[in-house]
Amino acid sequence: MSLAHYRSQNQPTDSAEEAIFYVHFRDVRGTAESFAETFHDNGPTDMAEVMQALRSVGFRGPMRPDHVPQLVGEESGEPGYTMLGRLFAYGYIRGLMHATDTNR
Repeated sequence: MSLAHYRSQNQPTDSAEEAIFYVHFRDVRGTAESFAETFHDNGPTDMAEVMQALRSVGFRGPMRPDHVPQLVGEESGEPGYTMLGRLFAYGYIRGLMHATDTNR
């Protein structure tokens, strides 16, 4: 996967800072017409590769998990926004950030 060349206002750029403003980090199974959101470590996408690609183009903007599946036993809440699934997602994202940080 290469994120190296994005366009911002029709101008080529090698800088994600100029083209990617905000990342909703998530993974899904299925097609655009019929999909299910998965936990970040349980979908078809290599999320470490995605994180590394974002780093390679200099992305330093805000990132958050998008909707997350609800865990068994978790309180009822708005689907995709329950607390335990979100905590898992933030921890997983932070782990990927640390694992792909070559300056550590």
